[in-house]
Amino acid sequence: MDLKPVLDQAADLLNKCPASEWEIVAVNSDRISMTLSGRQMDRFSQSSTQALALRVIHEGRLGFSYLIGNDASALPQVAQEALASARNSDLKQECCLAQAVDNLPEVNIFDPAVLEESLQDKRNRALTMAEAAFASDPKVVHVHPAEIDQAVSQIWMRTSGGMDSSYATTQVGAGCVALAASDDEQEAAWESHSARFLAELDPAAIGRKAGHKAADSLGGAPEKDGRYEVLLDNAITAQFLDLLGASFMGDNVVKGRSMLADKKGQRVMSPLIDIIDDGLYPRGLGTCPWDAEGTPQRSTTLVNSGEITGFIYDRYWAARAGVESTGNADRPSLKTPPQVGYCNLHLKPGGMSPQEAMKKMGRGILITETMGGHTADPVSGEFSFGASGYLIENGQISRPVKSMAVAGQVVELFKASKAVCSDLRFFGTTGAPSLWVSGISLSGA
Repeated sequence: MDLKPVLDQAADLLNKCPASEWEIVAVNSDRISMTLSGRQMDRFSQSSTQALALRVIHEGRLGFSYLIGNDASALPQVAQEALASARNSDLKQECCLAQAVDNLPEVNIFDPAVLEESLQDKRNRALTMAEAAFASDPKVVHVHPAEIDQAVSQIWMRTSGGMDSSYATTQVGAGCVALAASDDEQEAAWESHSARFLAELDPAAIGRKAGHKAADSLGGAPEKDGRYEVLLDNAITAQFLDLLGASFMGDNVVKGRSMLADKKGQRVMSPLIDIIDDGLYPRGLGTCPWDAEGTPQRSTTLVNSGEITGFIYDRYWAARAGVESTGNADRPSLKTPPQVGYCNLHLKPGGMSPQEAMKKMGRGILITETMGGHTADPVSGEFSFGASGYLIENGQISRPVKSMAVAGQVVELFKASKAVCSDLRFFGTTGAPSLWVSGISLSGA
């Protein structure tokens, strides 16, 4: 549905109001989701959502309001709510909204094939994933859910400063849970992948990996307490990167909630560690021409060879810190104002495969799953997670291990890195390869 008439009417209203600056963001999103249980259709949904959000600056105060739907008759009230919000907000002289931008970056984030795929083809993708999970191992007894989803979105932004731009995106995803059973034991495993382009999804590979993970986890037992050579699966490395990422966010830096705020220019991690947030990463799920405030997205190096080199900012927190925005304003929903957030945060891969790392390691633990990640402290970086995975002996996977606990401090973890592997993979907007870390404390038996 074309939201341009609503956008035009909102701009007319805001031009007549007493706000010194205004911003309109409008989104139209069409979504499809399909789920199988076993091999049978379990759920199907198709929806279309339109929404519009306003921000205004009035006498140095920032106001916000939003409209869900495309009822133009509600716009006068929404505009008044934005002004009322500003009048009741704290004075923020640092606030400013986007101006016109020349030569916005070009990005490739729209796949026409998503629109061309039939519903039957979508069902076949889900079925292919489920069948692959069943075929991966005789111990796989059930698959639920096997699900696929897609979103096709159009985003517009217009400001009083002359910003007037739009872009379209596609996002597709597939994932399944496989259940394996042996004797009196059962194990479930989840595998998924999301991408901008349909051709980047491999439903059969997703199903096989879920099935193998579930079957291979059967018979696990804890290892004895101690310090181990540990290989973090890329998904687990991404979790630790997210934990570390809180300390590079400009709002936390200014508020004194970052353990790295005073470490810029210092090498506090292994020289193997390079961390980047790239808003223009090819086909990335966080790739866009401009961020949630209309600032052109770009690449920002946060860690270079273990040295802290930068932080990420939106407009407000950049002004508070006396720097420029890095194009890192994020808006999880039009129901909330923008906030500091990552585009495509990732750990730069190295040249060693995980298999080569295990051979060099000789004996250690491969961690493929953690539990309780929400309990980590993003201010101190301290963590204590439940963990499971596999024992590595003689450079090869020996047997599954579970009911372990891994504890430590996230900066020290990246400092103790001995090898960054080559298997970079993105999990949403966070990407990481597997990581070999030395001397990690594990407790179990």
